[in-house]
This record gives sequence, C-alpha cells and structure tokens, in this order.
Amino acid sequence: MDVLNALTSVQQSADDSSVPAAVRENHLRQAAQQFEAIFMRQMLKEMRKVDALLDSKDNPLNSDAGRMMQGLYDDTLSDTLARQQGMGIAELIVKQLSAQHD
Repeated sequence: MDVLNALTSVQQSADDSSVPAAVRENHLRQAAQQFEAIFMRQMLKEMRKVDALLDSKDNPLNSDAGRMMQGLYDDTLSDTLARQQGMGIAELIVKQLSAQHD
C-alpha cells in the first residue's frame, strides 16, 4: 500500500464511525510507518550525496551500478527500520493523531 492509499484509508476510517477503533489504529500505524520510511529514505539519500562528493572516482560504489545498489539497500533499510520503530517517528505520529481523534 503506498502512502497516498494509506492516508486515504486513515481519513476514511476516521470519518466513518462504523469502522472499529482497532482498524482505524491499524490504518494510522501503517501510514505512520510508511511516512517514517520515506523520511529515513530521504535522509539516507541526502547523506549519500555528501558521501559521493567526498568519495574518490576509483571507488566501485561511485558508479551507476553502485549507486543503484546503494539506493535499493537504502530503500530496504528504511522500510525495515520503520517497521521496527527505528527512529520512533511513526509512534509519535500515532500517539499525536490518536489523541486528537479521541
């Protein structure tokens, strides 16, 4: 589920009083985790830009294939960290939005 679908699902759940609270919280948690993953992915991407500036031309990771592999690794890492409450951003979002809804 991409972030837009997750956010739409959260909004629909919040607007529909027939949706059980557990389902609403699950939708909110999924959207928050996806947001955290996007945030971490962007942070890693910016860190790689700085690393590339400081890196030598002879480094095999400083090629198109190396950058592609680093990008795939960063995507997987950010998704995994978000699911495991890596930075705690998702949990803070869930707490904040749950408190506003109650």
